[in-house]
Amino acid sequence: MFYELSQLAISNLLRARARLAMTAGGVLVGTAAVILLIALTIGLQQVAEAGIGSDVSLTEIDVYLNWNFQGDPENAPKLDIATVNSFWKIAGVEAVIPTIGLQSGYLVVDKYYGGAWTQGIDPRLLPYMGIVLESGRFPEKAGEIIIGKAVGQNFYDPNATDWAPVEIDLLTQSPTLVLERYDPEGVVTKREKLTVVGIIQAGGSYDYSVYLPIQDVIAYNEWYTGSPIDPKKFVYENVKVRAKNRDVTNDVSSAIKKLGFNTGGMGEFLNGLNSFFGTMRLMLGGVGGVALLVAAFGVANTMTMAILERTKEIGLMKAIGATDRDVLTIFLIEAGLVGFVGGVSGVGTALFLQSVINQAVANASLSQTGDMGNPMMFLPLDVSQIGGNLMVIPSELILFALVLATMVGVCAGLYPALRASRMPPVLALKSE
Repeated sequence: MFYELSQLAISNLLRARARLAMTAGGVLVGTAAVILLIALTIGLQQVAEAGIGSDVSLTEIDVYLNWNFQGDPENAPKLDIATVNSFWKIAGVEAVIPTIGLQSGYLVVDKYYGGAWTQGIDPRLLPYMGIVLESGRFPEKAGEIIIGKAVGQNFYDPNATDWAPVEIDLLTQSPTLVLERYDPEGVVTKREKLTVVGIIQAGGSYDYSVYLPIQDVIAYNEWYTGSPIDPKKFVYENVKVRAKNRDVTNDVSSAIKKLGFNTGGMGEFLNGLNSFFGTMRLMLGGVGGVALLVAAFGVANTMTMAILERTKEIGLMKAIGATDRDVLTIFLIEAGLVGFVGGVSGVGTALFLQSVINQAVANASLSQTGDMGNPMMFLPLDVSQIGGNLMVIPSELILFALVLATMVGVCAGLYPALRASRMPPVLALKSE
């Protein structure tokens, strides 16, 4: 029965092709507007994420103490051993990377001195830091370390009259770590030969870093302070938590906050970025929705006019046995088809405009970077980073737009369809 009613609805629509085209045109404009505006926010979000960095950096969460803790400061959460170990139990956590800094020390190679940000870390956690080695390898046993590229480029001669940087290959000339402390008897010096097995690639946040085994740094700090560290009072200086992927970064960050800590880093920044673009998507999608709302009034008007024109036809259908439900179904199918046809046309229009806009942006980007050396910017974002794909239309957005356009047609035609279904057959047949 539904198949026969659908055929009748289609034949009714085809009797007034011009009216169908004009009514569906309104839905076309609304559907295309919704798709393109949402596609713009998706493209801008991808541009912004491309400007942040790699996927590894986007899953990184820095954990900080909560200085605004409400309550007894003595009971405020601390980054102690037990707390940091509890981070591993949070769902979605891939790695927990605690570090501590060396309280004093400098590097020496022959007569040259150098400085670095020296930190202690469990060597097994280094691959989770997102570190890329320019040469060498990651530490495999105790006593092996990796070092930032810039560290070897900034040694100096302390006896020279003018400061000038000296570059040293630390893979072939391993440095000595010199520790000094001041005792009542004078300055006490401790020297430790370091074995450099890897150089960190230049251009990142690790350029001036040196990573030693955490137990070695703890021992050096104990020597410097002259007192052993109490494991019950020991706290880490920095803790990074690596989520398994972008999708769970926000959940991991929220779980850490519930434990009384603050969070930051690229992973946390990504959460704010996603929230901003989510709001922007709703706002721009709402603007496109206004066009669909206007189209809905056009569909309702068209269906109302169709009922007035086919009043006798409705009466005849009921006279030969059609039920109210049959008449309601026919007119709802007609309204839904108007919305569907407009939705399909809107999707096609949106895909065409997406191709035109992306190609224009790509060509403009190549022109600017090639001729003037300036990146192609849009809303202070460099779209050249993603090949000029300013408009991104995922398949689920197309499906959503088609369903939305069809539902707009059905909803707009609901009142006229109900009116037609409730029309008394005798009065319908007598109408002029």
